[in-house]
Amino acid sequence: MKEFIKGKKYTHQEYMELSIEEMKKSISEHKDKEDPKVGAVLVDKDGAYFDKAHRGELRSGDHGEFTLLERKYPNDDLSGFTLYTTLEPCVKRKIPKKGCYKRCINARLKKVYIGHYDPDPTVSGNGVRLLENAGIEVGYYDKKYEEQIAKENAKFFKEASKRAEDEKTKEIQSALNPIENELLEFQLDDLSEQAQNEMINRMGLPYRYGTDGFNAYLNRMKLIKVDEETLTARPTGLGLLMLGKSPEDHFPQARIKLTIRKPNAEPIIKDFNGALILLPQAIEEYLEVVFPKGFSSRKSFNRTENVEASASAVYEVIMNAIVHRDYAIDGARIMIDITDESVVVSSPGKPICTLEQLNNFTAPSFSRNPKIAHIFFEMGFVEERGFGMEELSKFQNYGLPKPVYTLENNTLKTTLFREIDPNKQTIVKTELPGISLLREHKRLTTKQYAELSGLKDRQARNHLRALLDNDKATKDGNEYIWKE
Repeated sequence: MKEFIKGKKYTHQEYMELSIEEMKKSISEHKDKEDPKVGAVLVDKDGAYFDKAHRGELRSGDHGEFTLLERKYPNDDLSGFTLYTTLEPCVKRKIPKKGCYKRCINARLKKVYIGHYDPDPTVSGNGVRLLENAGIEVGYYDKKYEEQIAKENAKFFKEASKRAEDEKTKEIQSALNPIENELLEFQLDDLSEQAQNEMINRMGLPYRYGTDGFNAYLNRMKLIKVDEETLTARPTGLGLLMLGKSPEDHFPQARIKLTIRKPNAEPIIKDFNGALILLPQAIEEYLEVVFPKGFSSRKSFNRTENVEASASAVYEVIMNAIVHRDYAIDGARIMIDITDESVVVSSPGKPICTLEQLNNFTAPSFSRNPKIAHIFFEMGFVEERGFGMEELSKFQNYGLPKPVYTLENNTLKTTLFREIDPNKQTIVKTELPGISLLREHKRLTTKQYAELSGLKDRQARNHLRALLDNDKATKDGNEYIWKE
């Protein structure tokens, strides 16, 4: 392993990699459960290496950030320093211990780079928000490092998610995000029964609509706020956005405007509103009209016929705009502008990662709205919690200019180009997702394919549709049949 010398400058990439190597040295203090592996690296005001630490390095149970900032340097002035940490700093610990976010604030750090979000969806993003509220700049590791951290912590992440599922009746107070505050002028009747049932069914939640168990889950996810004294409940802003009958009554900016512009014709304008959970299907159905050549197959890059490759990513970009936009910006809507040359999706708010990471397709899976990201991911509306980098990075393989991210007037714009280079438009993949499974089993339903592949129903359906589109399969009722 490379030796790091105190006072010598190294690259941003080297500091991220060092923190990951340090993470692997972490010492667990429990035998009955997995503890997170965390590595931290401290860089001085001039960008030179200062020191590193890992969980349990000096004392059992001590977090990596605490070990580095307060165990090793309790009396040193670290103001203006930069910290690299592989996991989002924790927010809450048992008294008298303090969350690591507070250690960063007390040290007066200038910037904190984070490798992976907190795996508990009910508190994910709280550490980031508290750091930013204290004036500390937050940056993120590239996606490939985020994936390495997730792999190393896979067992802990699985156990943490299970604990979160087992504690559905326990509310975690945060309301660090203003949209999670209770809306006094709204009642639970203002939430859509259709949207709630859609959420239950797509996420596979073990509840029925209107039961105490489901309301406890909504309470934990900050979609409703339960008054413990009166046992009454009201929607939060987040709950109204996700599940409301008419969220635009409080959030007029939640509407989505789609405009199709054709030469020598009046623009076609379509507005989408209502519960965010119900928008994906409505948007996809409408886009199937705009892109009639099998748009619903998000793997349509693989079609043997000459298909418009940009269509397969439009849906993903729109979903990302819904998940990552800043809902606190009044009057700013998601705008989708479609012309013969391009599709431009405008999402209000600056991205939380850099434009360079977006344009290089290395953006990590962090979100301004982690609960929306979690729910959309669990419902199968997005392939991942991030910006769909894998799908967008394929464009150049199919004769299209790569998508471009720009920031204009506090609005993130994603431009997808529709014009195909005639010299490259015949490029076709020979291997399609699902080929080996369907070839082996001959006949599969979507549910059977999902169980065999470990994918969600939506992803499984898209794989099978791609086989159908590429003349690799036929369909009989709800079964897909391998075509010899």
